[in-house]
Amino acid sequence: MKKLPILFAFALMLTLVHCESEPVTGGEDVIVLESMQLTVDTTYVFGDSFRAEGKVTNTGNETITPIWYVEGAFFTSGSSSVKMGGANDWFNFSLAPGQTAEWFLRFQDTQYPASEHSNFSIGDLRAYKDNQGVEN
Repeated sequence: MKKLPILFAFALMLTLVHCESEPVTGGEDVIVLESMQLTVDTTYVFGDSFRAEGKVTNTGNETITPIWYVEGAFFTSGSSSVKMGGANDWFNFSLAPGQTAEWFLRFQDTQYPASEHSNFSIGDLRAYKDNQGVEN
């Protein structure tokens, strides 16, 4: 019986540590990678989640080194007036000038049942790095 409080405390600690390491979608303390061109290939509902897939191309002259992110916001409709939330995808590889990578974003929230918002949209796309004194 004493193991239950220990397991609970351990699970809580893991959750808190994991949440602190996740970038905040739309956060301002990042380096936006202006040379990254983002396109959306498809959006769809899968089960209870909203999904979006696309490509990111390095149109600049410098290689983007890891770790870098792609993020976007999910909206209830194409008008982009009601934001449901956001998601990000991270990349642990470099992207040289002219190279393209595929990204995948998934968002789920019980407040927004996917079955009721099949006409959702994605926007506010950007590629970025954490602001840790990194230049590219």
